Amino acid sequence: MRALDGAAGALLAAFGLATLFLFIPATVEDPGMDDLAPAFMPQVIAILLTGLAALLAVRSLLRRPAGDPTEGEPALTRRHAGFVFLVAAWLAAVIAIVAWAGYLVGGAAAVVGAMLLMRIRRPLTVAAVACAAPLVLWAVFWQLLTIPLP
Repeated sequence: MRALDGAAGALLAAFGLATLFLFIPATVEDPGMDDLAPAFMPQVIAILLTGLAALLAVRSLLRRPAGDPTEGEPALTRRHAGFVFLVAAWLAAVIAIVAWAGYLVGGAAAVVGAMLLMRIRRPLTVAAVACAAPLVLWAVFWQLLTIPLP
């Protein structure tokens, strides 16, 4: 398990550094106003998450528990890897649906997929939540807070 923690920490730290130095500067424009720059909060979040990921990687290297009962077991089975792939495919599909059909349809698709991944299979419950959740969020953000959604 330590090896998996170390690999995950290193991978997340690398992604955080790429976010901090490549993605944020390339996608967030500075309007040149005297207020805080629009990239400020994304940079703070990227720094915090990168630091936490680096701590996880370092911790996995330094910590050597004696008699770890999970040492002989595989850290990631095929079933777990398949689930990770399925979730990644679901997230990619949700992003594509939001870009193609908009927030309300994409939000409903996201809720349906999440509920199915959590093994909630009652059709009436899935349909009700999938329809209500995006509408409630749209009403709060667009109508109450006047923040436009895609």
